[in-house]
Amino acid sequence: MLAKKCIVCDNSNLKRVIKLGFHPLADTFLKKEQLLLPLNTYPLNCLLCKNCGHLQNEYFTPGDERYVESNYSYTSFNSDAAKKHWLEFFDSVSKYTHVESTDHVIEFGSNDGHLLSHFKKKGIRVTGIDPSPIMIREARKIGVDSIEGFVGKDTIAAAVKKKGMAKIIMGNNVVNHIENLKEAMLGIKSGLKNDGYFIFEVPSLKDTVEKYLFDMIFHEHISTFSVRSADTMLKRYGLYIVHVENVNYHGGSLRIISTPNVSAYNAALVRKSIKAEENAKIFNPKTYAAFMAKIIKDKNDVLAKVYALKKKGKKIAAIGAGARSNTLLNFYRLDSTVIEFVTDASKYKIGKYTPGSLIPIKNDTSLQAENIDVALITAWNIGKYLTEKIRKINDTIEFIVPGEKELL
Repeated sequence: MLAKKCIVCDNSNLKRVIKLGFHPLADTFLKKEQLLLPLNTYPLNCLLCKNCGHLQNEYFTPGDERYVESNYSYTSFNSDAAKKHWLEFFDSVSKYTHVESTDHVIEFGSNDGHLLSHFKKKGIRVTGIDPSPIMIREARKIGVDSIEGFVGKDTIAAAVKKKGMAKIIMGNNVVNHIENLKEAMLGIKSGLKNDGYFIFEVPSLKDTVEKYLFDMIFHEHISTFSVRSADTMLKRYGLYIVHVENVNYHGGSLRIISTPNVSAYNAALVRKSIKAEENAKIFNPKTYAAFMAKIIKDKNDVLAKVYALKKKGKKIAAIGAGARSNTLLNFYRLDSTVIEFVTDASKYKIGKYTPGSLIPIKNDTSLQAENIDVALITAWNIGKYLTEKIRKINDTIEFIVPGEKELL
């Protein structure tokens, strides 16, 4: 479905600023028997709202196709870096909100339930909400009570009916996945205690632009939030920012804490954050012309390097079978004729194939077993961690890092 209005402020003054061509769903990894079946692709363009500064996809793909019909494979704790981040999130949020064992914590987009498991271990009542049947099963295996579905008035009401109004409702790296923000936000507000908190993390528009993180754009990521657009969204539904924090997860994310209590609104912090965004010119369409020029240059530089190495007979593998990797691989038009395989640690991905590029996914040990000469780091957000890990497996391997002048 083509977007006609901004999903944050409902304004129709939108400008297309990013064009990445047609892509399949980035988080849909294929089984071998699916390789000869048709694969849906959709335009991957982004629109900038001239009213509230929100960046959103121009085309919305069906939610059921993204999370229910496919074998959704992203897991919260798919790396040591992720585990460390969510433990820090739990510690920080617990201290800030003073959550107690009598409280109820709801997480939507709860995935495999591991973040909620930290709260559960402290005796706190928890409920997960997630549309993926696979992730619901995984969460229940570790004892995290979960409701299958998308966040909204019905799922929040079901959680509240079971365990009471929530002290915390949280959704991390999921608010940016939601097309119908009105339904989601009304549900969140309805289930939150007056002294409760709505907490979420989303990729930062400022970081996306300043660091040229174009591969954070894919169909599942409908939105890229700024503090300005997040503040606009929250106020529309009677929620007010009390804390904003920039965190390094996914290359640069916003952690936003809000509350129904208008008197707690941290106007000074919000003004300071928006001023920094304005100074970075992320609401200026001209900024995105430079952004597009940069990612096209990066593409040409990487391809020149890759094909020069292929001419020398070098074997190249990609590192990290994430959604962002698929944006990069498909935009660069790198496929299984160029890349031997992609490595990943997730049991839900190994043995499958990347969508569009149809590259097999294997475990890291294949880098040594198949005598790989060069590793293309597509999971740049944990690049240092990955290069250290890979060097222990194959200490002669070279690295290519898209967008970087030098190899890590």
